[in-house]
Amino acid sequence: MLPAYYAMLDEIGDVLRDLAAETPPNLGDGIHGLLRGARQGTRLALLSRERKRDLLDLFTKSARDFLDGWFESDAVKASFGFDAVVGNFASPDSPGSAYVLLHHTFGEVNGKKGAWGHAIGGMGAITQAMAKACEALGVEILLDAPVEAVHVEHGKDGPRATGVQLVDGRQIMAPIVSSNLNPALLYGKLIAPSALPAAFTKAIKGYKNGSGTFRMNVALSELPDFTCLPGKVSAEHHQCGIVISPSLDYMDEAYRDAKAFGISKKPIVEMLIPSTLDPTLAPPGQHVASLFCQQFAWDLPNGRSWDDEREAAADLIIDTVNDWAPNFKASVLGRMILSPTDLERKFGLINGDIMHGHMSLDQLWAARPVLGHASHRGPLKGLYMCGAGCHPGGGVSGNPGRNAAREILRDKDFTTALKLSVVGR
Repeated sequence: MLPAYYAMLDEIGDVLRDLAAETPPNLGDGIHGLLRGARQGTRLALLSRERKRDLLDLFTKSARDFLDGWFESDAVKASFGFDAVVGNFASPDSPGSAYVLLHHTFGEVNGKKGAWGHAIGGMGAITQAMAKACEALGVEILLDAPVEAVHVEHGKDGPRATGVQLVDGRQIMAPIVSSNLNPALLYGKLIAPSALPAAFTKAIKGYKNGSGTFRMNVALSELPDFTCLPGKVSAEHHQCGIVISPSLDYMDEAYRDAKAFGISKKPIVEMLIPSTLDPTLAPPGQHVASLFCQQFAWDLPNGRSWDDEREAAADLIIDTVNDWAPNFKASVLGRMILSPTDLERKFGLINGDIMHGHMSLDQLWAARPVLGHASHRGPLKGLYMCGAGCHPGGGVSGNPGRNAAREILRDKDFTTALKLSVVGR
């Protein structure tokens, strides 16, 4: 069944990958929105009847129910099922979790579908390359310049974003403001409620956040020596994603623990060791590893605080890895911990949500972030959304920003054409 499963993911993934690069149809856009919806719907309509059934299953079923229809091996189902809980505070038994599994197949590197690449030099190398490209065009980049509020002016055509005010009091005015913040942060904290329609404010307050993620980076004196694949010399498995989550039941238990106690007794851990591919990241003979862990509730019960619990949670994660690689704990030279609270404080990820909002059916495509505002435009003219809180959601794809840029250029061209028309009269 494995070749057939991959063929199914490739065929459906091709269609959804194309849709991810398009702005979704927006409720209230009239004929333009209807035509956009019809054009995108045609791609789905061209799928075979069998693939349409598969697509319906992926959108509506739990990961377990979906994988049970394809495989018998618990180990195989666990391997694929892990993608259903990555950055997703849910059980593999939760309805809709099969879609999250599909979402993680969208990756494509150098024409290889379903793959996610490593940037030589670390993720910072990507932003540095972007910065160089912007500076070559004369763009000024400000760092250490936190924004306190979006400046809004009320004109004849309604409220419009006209710039931002920084925490230090400076104002930067501009005809276009583009934000890659979580929509709940943008509209909940940086814009005065009086500038927004009440219905929109209500919808944003209902926007769901929280991915159950705990991140940790560690410096290692040597590579992990796994009992199932012994050896501390760099091997193929050290260069892959190493997932500690042996069954769907294990994943379900981790989620139920986090719901009840805030922290999983047996967390799900994915380890990546990028220094096995990129020697610039660590001194000779040493390594760095990232630990991407689930499930950890952002709101701990009984008044407990992540500031008090973060070190114990980190110890638990290291002990979990050590159960599978007995040299791991002793090899840790240092660690950087990012609890859900740390992720919110450091990166503005509301409730520690790395996806900028749940990847559930009610917050996807034309409903991301909320129905009626899926085209990267909110209720304020001149303000655009370009982050993962927009279609197609989380994952380092660049699609939200690309799609938003296209819509900004369309609006700019339309405004220019309208002005020329008025002058021509």
